Amino acid sequence: VAGLQGSDWQTGVLATGKHFVGYGASEGGMNWAPPHINGRELDEVYLFPFEAAVCEAGLMSVMNAYHELDGVPCGGSHYLLTELLRERWGFDGIVVSDYFAVNQLFMFHQIVHDKQSAAVKALAAGLDVELPNTDCYGAPLREALQQGKVDVALIDRSVRRVLEQKFALGLFE
Repeated sequence: VAGLQGSDWQTGVLATGKHFVGYGASEGGMNWAPPHINGRELDEVYLFPFEAAVCEAGLMSVMNAYHELDGVPCGGSHYLLTELLRERWGFDGIVVSDYFAVNQLFMFHQIVHDKQSAAVKALAAGLDVELPNTDCYGAPLREALQQGKVDVALIDRSVRRVLEQKFALGLFE
């Protein structure tokens, strides 16, 4: 983290810790499959390196994992992305989605009924940027805003986080 980000952000890049969290322990080693990790193991083995990267090395970007932990997809987990990462550890960077993680809340995990609901769920959980494109954070999120299904303050919060990092990196100079 320190090697990538450096001490002067204008000469470095942001490191992204991924996949948050438990991604390498999935059932049968299958991509997206849920891992069977108990709470203590999650805290002491899987969360520990992320906590060190955030709290000791100043990690400024985190990418969610695709899978579920105890039935809750990481990309839609308010506990992981807000309560733990931001409130407990003091993370003030950005959370970015892995490829299709927002849409997967709808298509794969089936915890919401459409892309619009997936966008609202992920944004409320604390996921700031949808990568690699705006599949759910584009038109579906705009429609949710127009229909009053999402508070503009949540969008402003994510935009603020992204712009703060871009200014710190000197991208507007």
